Amino acid sequence: MSKESKDVKLRKHISKWQQVFIWIIAIAFIAGIALWALAVNYTPGSKNIKRTLEETVGYLTKDGTPLKNETYWVFPENVEEVYGNLLAQYGNPSLDPVIEEPYVKTLITVDLLNRKLMLYYAEVNKIKPDKNKVKEEVKKVIDEVKKDNAKLQQIKAQYGSLTNYEKELTRQKEEELTIQAVKDKLGMVTDKEIQDYYNENKQDIIQQYTKAEISYVTFSTKEEMEKFVKSAMEKGITEAASEASLTMTDYTLNKGTLPEELENMIFDATSTLVSFPYNDTYFVFNVKSVQKVDTFENFKKSDAFNEIVTNLKNERFGENFKKWKEENKVAFEIRDPVYKTWYEALTAEGKDLLTTYKKLYEELFTEQEEVKTDIPAEQKAAFLVVADRIAASTDTSFDAVREDVKEFEKKIVLSIYDQVKGSSLEILRRMKEYFPDKKDVAFDYYAKLYDTIKPYLSVGGAYYVMNELFEVYQGFADLAEATDVDIKIRADSYYKLYEMNKLLDDPTTAKGYLQKLKELKPDYSINFDSAEKELEDMIKQKEAEATQQSTETTNESTQTTSESTQNANNE
Repeated sequence: MSKESKDVKLRKHISKWQQVFIWIIAIAFIAGIALWALAVNYTPGSKNIKRTLEETVGYLTKDGTPLKNETYWVFPENVEEVYGNLLAQYGNPSLDPVIEEPYVKTLITVDLLNRKLMLYYAEVNKIKPDKNKVKEEVKKVIDEVKKDNAKLQQIKAQYGSLTNYEKELTRQKEEELTIQAVKDKLGMVTDKEIQDYYNENKQDIIQQYTKAEISYVTFSTKEEMEKFVKSAMEKGITEAASEASLTMTDYTLNKGTLPEELENMIFDATSTLVSFPYNDTYFVFNVKSVQKVDTFENFKKSDAFNEIVTNLKNERFGENFKKWKEENKVAFEIRDPVYKTWYEALTAEGKDLLTTYKKLYEELFTEQEEVKTDIPAEQKAAFLVVADRIAASTDTSFDAVREDVKEFEKKIVLSIYDQVKGSSLEILRRMKEYFPDKKDVAFDYYAKLYDTIKPYLSVGGAYYVMNELFEVYQGFADLAEATDVDIKIRADSYYKLYEMNKLLDDPTTAKGYLQKLKELKPDYSINFDSAEKELEDMIKQKEAEATQQSTETTNESTQTTSESTQNANNE
């Protein structure tokens, strides 16, 4: 295995505070997905205006000198366009402006620069896309557009004509296929190399990729299991389960889940129906499909083949591309100070991480060890990445600076907070941790976190944000009950608890918190009479639903008993 390149390391250092969206983007990079391909809208080519290097966020270099061709430069609008398209692609999530936004934009900048590097390689090595393939790809898109009148009108409004759009689309497809041609050339892997890899890693491949798609049902006694198996053999497992009012559970069985002898009964099954006892429970399995990779031929027919071959090609591409860049002294340079700082913070390793820490300290702190005030908050935030990585490292070479790093991190957090106040959830979280006596900060943190989970609560999705819900609930409860906290913070906390319980469909608890709010601050900006009436209506409705459900259950029980008695009499 070769050493990882910096851009691969960049994708790996994803800290605990990053949201799901960040993981989606990081996965897209790891998978080699070009970010521009996720765009939901196209933008026509800009007019031929002479630009300067000072306008760029980054550019390619040869022998340390910037390339003069603007084709190999990346401008702020390029990053912003991809960023906007990504947000639209994922439903316009709200990202932390200090932490997540610069992180994602750094990833985008690096990806765009890496694409420029591949296009430069193509130019030097005279690699061009297949013209017929370009025409075919463009035709597919144009044909689909013509079928959608709304899309067609949108394109005409944006580009002036379908012809203009087709020209821009052709340019993008040429670029896409050129990059793919570069990857194919530098990432070429022979059939013999694939077989050799399989032979060398056969046992690991078998362990990781052998799997069975199954559905199963369980019983508490052997007699029940055997009765069901008999029925399933006669009628089919679906009908047998339906008649017995049983629900089959779908599951993907991987090696190592069950004892080997039991797994083999499934992986080597000659029938779709398999049953056996395990841990005092009796299982019946419906084996839908089995993927085996115990021979090279089976491996070639499996999903594992494409996955492993893709990984081998990507690794080979990375090795060869890195070698070419080093031999030809071709690289990229990030000019934007925020993205440059984040890139260094994310990619530095070992001694380089210590060097990056010292460099950041010199850039961000005065001789009096105070944080400079004329530096963007987003740039300062990169220091937190380095601080987190040093804190998490087991490398003893960091021991001499760990305490200093922690102290300087605290100063950075306070400085960023003074700049952005409550706009960053992560900065609020760290402020709450470092300054526990600042109850206004604690409230702002819980309120902002509550805003992020509130949409889930309103649609019955509390399960998906359970950890955050517990944290917010406990946080507001502690603030509301604390007698040494400002009355406004306490009142606002009671209101949040009232509202939260209402969203959770718990009007009784909500009513209790509303009453406490009324007692604490009767002039609070809420119509207590209307709020109390709404909760009373909710309580009555829930009581009526409970009564109806109880009645239905009683009727069903009576009907079942009657049917059983009638059947017994008939017998």
